Amino acid sequence: MTGMNAVVKLHMDHMHDCLSRLVDDSLGVRFKFPDSVKPHRVEGKHIWTYSGGHKFSQLEDWAMDICYHLAACCYGGDNMDYERIFVLHEFIDGEAWNWFRCHVLHTNRDKQDWTFKEVLIGLYNCFMNAATMQEAQEAFRTAVYDAQTGVQTFYKELIGHAQNMAMYPDEFTIRETFLDGIPAEMHCTLIRDDNLSPEVNTQCTMISTALTAHKDIVNL
Repeated sequence: MTGMNAVVKLHMDHMHDCLSRLVDDSLGVRFKFPDSVKPHRVEGKHIWTYSGGHKFSQLEDWAMDICYHLAACCYGGDNMDYERIFVLHEFIDGEAWNWFRCHVLHTNRDKQDWTFKEVLIGLYNCFMNAATMQEAQEAFRTAVYDAQTGVQTFYKELIGHAQNMAMYPDEFTIRETFLDGIPAEMHCTLIRDDNLSPEVNTQCTMISTALTAHKDIVNL
């Protein structure tokens, strides 16, 4: 296994662990209503449908909504994988649905028995690979600040790309990329007027200072 392949595998194993922990934490024990409380139907209207894509954060957010919805529906605990997967199909469409139908539902599927956890990991493996990790690295490097959405959205975009990279960048690299991506006027304010440095200051300090600088620039 080459060095790059080893890094990719290590990253994918870590993401598999993240999804596994999410399932274990939210569905490890079946929720039981107190005797004095009458169970009611839990609606899933707030959950958006997952159609695939190369951002782990989107899959993770969707999976979290699904897991806690299933927990509220009392689908936690052992031997509930069939019920969870049955409910899951309501919240999948697009390319993700095509994968789900072919690999999980089809009568001639290669793998006959799926756990709920394996389905989530299967979706990850379908849409995240070495090529998408390379794309994420390039997107992280070339991310562009948008004045309409502002500082926090730009930072969240950087973190979203970082999560999809084979090797998560260190804090210095994230801070440096953030400073390089914000407008020149704001960059000068942070470096010259506020004496901030990616080597010394935390990302939290940089974001809060950049937010103040953005307001000052808008109010000029």
